[in-house]
Amino acid sequence: MDANIKLINRPKRGIIVIPARLASTRLPNKLILQETGQPLLAYVVGNARRAVAMSDGQLQKVVVACDDERLVAIAQEAGAQAVLTGEHHQCGTTRIAEAIEKLGLSHGLDFVVNVQGDEPELDPRAILDVTSALLSDENADMATLVIAMPGGTESHKANPNVVKAVLDARGRAIYFSRAAIPFDRQPTPPHLPSWYHHLGIYAYRTPFLMEFASWPVSTLERQESLEQLRAIEAGRIIAARAVPSAWAGKGIDTPDDYQAFVERWGRLVA
Repeated sequence: MDANIKLINRPKRGIIVIPARLASTRLPNKLILQETGQPLLAYVVGNARRAVAMSDGQLQKVVVACDDERLVAIAQEAGAQAVLTGEHHQCGTTRIAEAIEKLGLSHGLDFVVNVQGDEPELDPRAILDVTSALLSDENADMATLVIAMPGGTESHKANPNVVKAVLDARGRAIYFSRAAIPFDRQPTPPHLPSWYHHLGIYAYRTPFLMEFASWPVSTLERQESLEQLRAIEAGRIIAARAVPSAWAGKGIDTPDDYQAFVERWGRLVA
């Protein structure tokens, strides 16, 4: 009986996987750009490693799941393990699942955290918080983070490159969209968020991750180009937690985004 209790109550263990592909439509080869003296991907690995150090053993290591030997070299130089994956993946989640399979960890991990490879300023606390969001909701298959946006941010809400999330009263995701949802038929009370800005970070229970990767691209996923809608359409539970906007940093999608990052980095080290 004592052994069974110990097994049931053992701490949950997981890893961080950064899906990384070299091709990028709006900013070619962005993950290897290094005007700051360090490749963009290396910053992401560094923040993920800091989250591991802060996790008290819950997060065990950082893996980069990539499609090019140059990314392998950068990941290893930055202190992460690297796994070469195929070029066929349409989303980061399936790339991560391939890496987990190649590492032989599909049955040896409780959860996996997906950190985007083009977010060099993501606060390590966000990685810890998405882990907590998953593990604190025992019925959730995956978890993600959002930022509560106040009134006066309507122009940002209308931007299709900014993904919106709608949550239920338990903090679970109902839907994600590039459209400006929810529609503002009535003014939002001042003490409530006007809408939620979705952050592209996820934590998955490992069995669900492998199951997700076996499903075809869903209808809504294809329409919105949002991989998390595959889980929503399948009726699976996504826990969501609001975090401070300062934790998000700024994703790098365009040449202007990268130059702004270079300038911010320059001010920090000046």
